[in-house]
Amino acid sequence: MDLSKLPQLEGWMTGTDFDPRTFILSTTTVAEAAAISLLFWPEFVEYRGCVFLKFVFDEQAVENWFNELKGDGRAVESVTNHVHLWDVFAAKSHAENRVLAGLASRLAEMWYSALRLAFPDRKFVVTVADESDDYGPTVSFRSA
Repeated sequence: MDLSKLPQLEGWMTGTDFDPRTFILSTTTVAEAAAISLLFWPEFVEYRGCVFLKFVFDEQAVENWFNELKGDGRAVESVTNHVHLWDVFAAKSHAENRVLAGLASRLAEMWYSALRLAFPDRKFVVTVADESDDYGPTVSFRSA
């Protein structure tokens, strides 16, 4: 990710090098960091043989999707386990939108790692879609 075009980081960067420690210390609370960590390394819920993001899991909604999708667990996972980064981060510039695309890729790698660690005997597909005209960068996963 090229952070050099983000105006909020002016003065925090040496050329293209960036040490996040002092920036985070000066701009981020522990509560903010803890909340963001749950997005980047989420917890999961197992339900009806499927895996769901804990922070979006709603049993009744998932049951409705199972009914709508005729019991197809992978399809239910796909429709449930996604995050539109525009719903989490309010990008205010073209540069921020470009960084969000890179952030989506990093988020996908972290979700994949978290899934493999939590479920070593299962396989998952983690995807990134850049829906620039609709929902912005979107990360999702389902069982393979």
